[in-house]
Amino acid sequence: MRFLQNLLICAIFAIIWACNPSSKKEDSYEKVGLKAGKTTREIFGGCDTTTNTGAAVRIQVWIPSDSSEASANIRSELNKKIIERINSYADSASIAANPIAAKSAKGAYEVFAKNYSGFKKEFRDAPGCWEVELKGDTVMVTPEILIYQLDHYAFTGGAHPNSFKSLHIFDGQTGKEKEMKKFVSDSLALLKKVESTFRKVEKLASDINLEEEGYFLKNNHFFLPANYVFTREGVFFYYNPYEIAPYVKGAIQFTIPYAELEGMVRKDF
Repeated sequence: MRFLQNLLICAIFAIIWACNPSSKKEDSYEKVGLKAGKTTREIFGGCDTTTNTGAAVRIQVWIPSDSSEASANIRSELNKKIIERINSYADSASIAANPIAAKSAKGAYEVFAKNYSGFKKEFRDAPGCWEVELKGDTVMVTPEILIYQLDHYAFTGGAHPNSFKSLHIFDGQTGKEKEMKKFVSDSLALLKKVESTFRKVEKLASDINLEEEGYFLKNNHFFLPANYVFTREGVFFYYNPYEIAPYVKGAIQFTIPYAELEGMVRKDF
């Protein structure tokens, strides 16, 4: 009898918990605003593995899916970036002759494939497919900002493929892209801190001339990478291959904790 009473009490508590509005609100919080999204996939063309020929573009990106103006602006900006990345392998004359290339990823692929065909006619013995692969996802989302990472891989002949990533900050209210430098409050102090961390990562003493060591620094003047953004752990700095060092060095990346950046960045923004 006592067992049945205990079972009934548990059932009542379960019903109360399931009907609690606050618990439902917590569960749905991750699905509203800029945190609501979906991953879209598109594949154009392909590579014939038998003949090792063909042209292909593969896209896999997360996009915000709610109906707000901010999400619409972010979707539009991401689509623009994707089209620009594909068109970066075409000349202005090819794009002008095919206006659709500037309007859709499919149109950009068609010009990409057409240029590949022209290349193969001129260099029939050139091996390998032409490929572009784009992947995008969020790094961090807060009520103020959405931080996005777009990874880019491509092979269009040559000794090796190329890959790089770009990091973007979008305003959480408008969806407009913002520059990371607007979040910097002391650029000189930040530059010194990043160089110090860079030397530690590369295992180089503070008195070593970086330019003489083979790094791409004009007059040994250090610089911040084109890509650095907030993460939950700190500010993430990313030098793409060829940005500050030869290809063989690969990407150089590190995160500096917020505790070490006091007075240098405006994380409250």
